[in-house]
Amino acid sequence: MSEPDRVVRAMTMDGAFRLIAAVVTDTARSALGAQTAGDDLGLRLAELLAAAVLVRETTQPSRRVQLVWRDARGGSLVADSLPEGLSRGLVNPGEATAVLTAGDHRLQVNYTLLNGSLHQGTVAVPDGDDMATALMRYFKQSEQIVAMVALGALPGPGGVRAVGGYVVQLLPEATREVIDAMTDHLGGLEPIGILLEGRGKTAPELAKAVFAGFEYADLASSELRFGCTCSEVRVMTSILTLPDGEVESMLSGDPLEVRCDACGRQYRITPDALRGFRDQAARA
Repeated sequence: MSEPDRVVRAMTMDGAFRLIAAVVTDTARSALGAQTAGDDLGLRLAELLAAAVLVRETTQPSRRVQLVWRDARGGSLVADSLPEGLSRGLVNPGEATAVLTAGDHRLQVNYTLLNGSLHQGTVAVPDGDDMATALMRYFKQSEQIVAMVALGALPGPGGVRAVGGYVVQLLPEATREVIDAMTDHLGGLEPIGILLEGRGKTAPELAKAVFAGFEYADLASSELRFGCTCSEVRVMTSILTLPDGEVESMLSGDPLEVRCDACGRQYRITPDALRGFRDQAARA
């Protein structure tokens, strides 16, 4: 039985560096299956799913984090990472055409702060820059975090055969000597794709490879999986936000067949169920 998807956090014993490492292969396969996304677009969505986990664990572990990768025509890929370990993805074509994988893009990071306000950070991604470079730019500009980021998604069964990445964050305790040592070490590491198929197949193994030669302590470890927050209640709540005339038409019509865009789950909403839910909401 294969190791479940997981994210781990670790820190060097001298307090100089923090590491977030994640492997999300099964999660990405499920998300790609729900979106029927393959080839280059599927690989990009898989990387975005890994990136969302890394951003959440680095910045707001207890909050939902959403990443949006948007092309010049308005098409976008969306990845949500939730504190329960659930992740989901969504492909939103622009101008009724497929999302572009080449050309200039923008990376947007959204999450809710503890005071209830919305954080939204956006960075430009010129043609030729990869997602890891965009994420490093975001961390520095929006979070004032200096970090080294690696992301990889390799094609294979179910769209991908390995997906994961890591963030090595520079902390205030770091001295020039240890910074130089870590820089040299990371520069000599195998590319992330080779690590994911070699000595970094799981998140703990990936962390061990990235921090090899440095004394470190494991801080946390949690499982990851594909999942969605949709429900019949959420579907009916959304329906009731429509104009009254449209709702009344649904109440006198046939059952509604509704599909969640993110996970593909089908909901059958009968007029009686919708009427009962509306009446209950009105009483509440």
